[in-house]
Amino acid sequence: MLAAFAQKWEHTFGDPYVEETSNRVIEHYDNGYIITAHLSAGVNDHHSWIIKIDINGNMLWDRVIGVSPDQMIFTKTVVDNQGNLYIFGSLRGNLIQDYPVVVKLNACGEKQWCKLFEFTEYEYGFFTDGIILENGNLLGVAYLPDEEQHEIIYLFCISPDGDYLWKKSYASCDNYPFFEGRIGSRIQFFDDIYIISGHVYSPHPNFPTISSLRPMFIGIDTLFNEQWVLEFGLEDNMKGKALTSIPINDSLFMGVGRYRYYDSTGMTKDAWAMYYNDKGEQTGYQRITRDKLGPEVRESTFFEIERVNDSLFLATTGFIFWDGISGNLGEIVFDTAGKVHNYAIRENMLGTNYITKTFDNKYVIACSSRFASGEWDVCLYKINQDLEYDTLYPGNYTYDSLCRNVPIQSGVIDLVDCDIVTSLKEIPNLEAYTKQKNSIQVMAHPNPVMDGEVRLEFQNTGLHHNMKLECFDVFGTKVHQEKVYPYQGETKINTLHWQHGVFVAIIYSNGTIAGKTKFIVE
Repeated sequence: MLAAFAQKWEHTFGDPYVEETSNRVIEHYDNGYIITAHLSAGVNDHHSWIIKIDINGNMLWDRVIGVSPDQMIFTKTVVDNQGNLYIFGSLRGNLIQDYPVVVKLNACGEKQWCKLFEFTEYEYGFFTDGIILENGNLLGVAYLPDEEQHEIIYLFCISPDGDYLWKKSYASCDNYPFFEGRIGSRIQFFDDIYIISGHVYSPHPNFPTISSLRPMFIGIDTLFNEQWVLEFGLEDNMKGKALTSIPINDSLFMGVGRYRYYDSTGMTKDAWAMYYNDKGEQTGYQRITRDKLGPEVRESTFFEIERVNDSLFLATTGFIFWDGISGNLGEIVFDTAGKVHNYAIRENMLGTNYITKTFDNKYVIACSSRFASGEWDVCLYKINQDLEYDTLYPGNYTYDSLCRNVPIQSGVIDLVDCDIVTSLKEIPNLEAYTKQKNSIQVMAHPNPVMDGEVRLEFQNTGLHHNMKLECFDVFGTKVHQEKVYPYQGETKINTLHWQHGVFVAIIYSNGTIAGKTKFIVE
């Protein structure tokens, strides 16, 4: 195990009698850092906390974000090339229900907009991650279960101005009827594929009555069509979860997380590297078993990962010691063969440790530190590839250069005026809700259609029988017809030989119109 380095680039942030815990950390445009954190001063007093840090770990300013009496919990912040911050998370109301929320702050930490997504009384949940697309739109992955948990994992697309563009379900029970609880932890884009890393509960083929926790990876193309879903370790009945992925080459990826198993000491966990390709095929795995670490370590788990060089990776890690209770956070440097080249254990650091690779190939890690008094503070430290604490940078640096005429002040941002985005004009009564559930929602993507193919998405087809889809032009001429099956979620139609103009797609159920939509072919 690496011994502690003499000079530490390490800082803690927090106030007495307040519990502060860390989520993710990113590098800002001026080589400072933004930490997304959480603070609580009581059972019902929970707020999010955005902290701006300079290159040496000193706080520049902070924002407490909340709305009384509800609880605001943010998990991920992303930054665009103008320094604007987009923060993904959830609002927890008095009914102990979470609703997805996105907030935009400008480079000066001032609120630009807040959007809360509340679609129906049964659709509630939270964002787990988000990224910025090349066109500036936001893509957030959300846990948003319906009443029967038929649809759970969604992608939301939101414009930089906060306009809700679309949402789409993935790993649906339409295609995977044996899936139970599932969640997407991370959304990432690698050249020409989006990958959601997470986990799912599903039965082994030979034991259909017993569901187990398994890592899950979802491959999505650049038009946001689901290409494949991989339950990792299904054939070997391996159990565990995945938290994130990293590319090894153009077609091979490594997911990291934890492997769960039972031995003579009871249920335990190993840090787990899972290898799969761009076709959604499992290609191998490596476990960081306890014999690869020091004698004090009983369990380990990977959280996040960055590349060190062509052959080595650095993963933030949790360690559990042999008493089965105590443990600390740290890091492991390893290769794809599962060989551990170095590891470090950081005292008093608990929870989950989040990592970002800096402009000069160092690693800044945010986590939570627990003191002897029992209080929690946010902890930030910086290391090099040898897992040594980094040294301080000399000289003076300019921060928040986009805000020179607006001195930034720390303070509180109240989201009481957060805009509610809903697919309903108002909360429906029972009659209206029943009518909505008995209809089929039809959506066309893309719209307008410019590449010769339109994708029609359907919702609620599981409640209908004897369905058919027909498409008509503006003169009422039928241009397409096909059968629709219960629980079918979408269909693709070739429009290359259609005239340009407006078309309407209608789904009939038992001879009556159950749903329709319009789209344009250009």
